[in-house]
Amino acid sequence: MLLSISLLSWKTWAVPIIGGFIGWITNWVAIKMLFHPRKPVKVLFLTFHGIFPKNKLRIAENLGKVVQRDLINFSDIKGRLQDPDALNNFKEEIALRVDNAIRERIEKSPFLDAIVPDQLIQSVHRTIVVEIEKNLPTVIDSSITKIEQKLDIHQLVKNKVANFSDEKLEQLLMDITSKEFRFIEIIGGILGFLIGIVQLVISAL
Repeated sequence: MLLSISLLSWKTWAVPIIGGFIGWITNWVAIKMLFHPRKPVKVLFLTFHGIFPKNKLRIAENLGKVVQRDLINFSDIKGRLQDPDALNNFKEEIALRVDNAIRERIEKSPFLDAIVPDQLIQSVHRTIVVEIEKNLPTVIDSSITKIEQKLDIHQLVKNKVANFSDEKLEQLLMDITSKEFRFIEIIGGILGFLIGIVQLVISAL
């Protein structure tokens, strides 16, 4: 069945175009309402307040829990630091610095420079390396455990986010999700346009 509406008429496309605009503007407003108004605004019996500003403390609390539970795991940190490659790097760096410190002290004293043979320095160096290899894993484990006991990641993240200004919180979230929000706006416009097309088809049948 042929449609009774001319495809060339601007009135034909007014419905889907308006529908697309309404779909886009509705999603745009919904996204803006995530952040605005930043302060509660009362209109008659209704109070409008942006979702994120209104719930900033709850968001900070939950984000702190997530970071501590799922993102920063001290057991994983210990495991990575006690990896053989990491331990070897630590050992070499510490041994090199100790060796350099010993040689600098000796070179500054003409008396020590004259009586301390290089073989003794090398012997001390080897002893230090052995001690580092033996004790470094235990030192790392002990140090990370003490840091874990003193550093409350949950509270740290919670306080940090809670102290963000509403503007900074919006900017932070927009930096992360701006593409996704733009996609939601576009999808709203497309769906509105398609719904308008369907309405045209139904009205013409």
